Amino acid sequence: MLNKTSCLLKIQTRHIYGFISIVLFFVACSSGISSSDGVKESTTIAKVNEEKVTVKEFRKSLEKHKRKYRVDNSDPLNSNSFLWLKTNALNEMIQNTLFRQEAVKSGVTPTQEEIETVLLQAKSGYEEKAFKKHLEIENISQEEWENDLKNNLLIKKLIDKRVNNNVSVNEEEIQKYFEAHAEEFHKGKQVKALHIMVETEEEALRLKKLLDSKEGDFAQLARELSLGPEGAEGGDLGYVEEGHMPPELNAIFKLKKGEISNIIQTPYGSHLFKVVDKRKERKMSYAESRKIIHDKLVRERQDKAFHDWLLELKEHANIEIENEILAKIV
Repeated sequence: MLNKTSCLLKIQTRHIYGFISIVLFFVACSSGISSSDGVKESTTIAKVNEEKVTVKEFRKSLEKHKRKYRVDNSDPLNSNSFLWLKTNALNEMIQNTLFRQEAVKSGVTPTQEEIETVLLQAKSGYEEKAFKKHLEIENISQEEWENDLKNNLLIKKLIDKRVNNNVSVNEEEIQKYFEAHAEEFHKGKQVKALHIMVETEEEALRLKKLLDSKEGDFAQLARELSLGPEGAEGGDLGYVEEGHMPPELNAIFKLKKGEISNIIQTPYGSHLFKVVDKRKERKMSYAESRKIIHDKLVRERQDKAFHDWLLELKEHANIEIENEILAKIV
């Protein structure tokens, strides 16, 4: 329940790549942003079941959200946009506090082995230079990166225990869905591509000249120089489907078999691709569609079960938000 210092609390749930993402929005009563701050770091900005959230903790969350939404401090947001950013940051803290409290009640604690496995898997997708580049782009320390992964692991284990493990779909339900929605299941255009990622455009230009002159082998250069995680495999990305890649990489689907792309720039570096095979768009069989349907139905049921569980969790929580303090933060 909410006390008189708070306004409407609204809940939205959604799935992203199979993982449930939760956003709690509240509409603050304050209608403006103070032009000065002067709020002490130890001041309580919110309470969740009597657990305090301090201004110091909130400022850290706010800075993380500025990075997340690419907010440039040299170009301040208007009052309404900044209020939205602050409420979003505070609500994420409230969300995480609720989950952490519930994890304690439910006896959910990731083991050290699970934590080490998650950290190792997440970092294994990067060469050392690429990993450091990623941290620089996100403007976070390795400690912050690790803490985020640990928190995600805790939340995942909690949701698995309280929601996901209680949801199932049988074969008959999958078959019925396929028969009623067969038009949904098709494979778009696909290419099998090799990939090289390097740090600078100058290095990419040098490699492009070598490849165009047939003096360099793409797979070998990928093994020796690529910063991408697939570099050790000769840059082999396997088959990738049109519409499932970042927009700036869509050009590779226009390449002919055996053709090498022009240099493509992204925030992570300079990229070259070579198409080694192409597949046309086609309809999918039931066997190919089965997992997609299973995951879709499970996800929908998990969404509903999660929503019901979260409503119950919120109804039994005592959440107090100091909107006057929130409005003063600049």
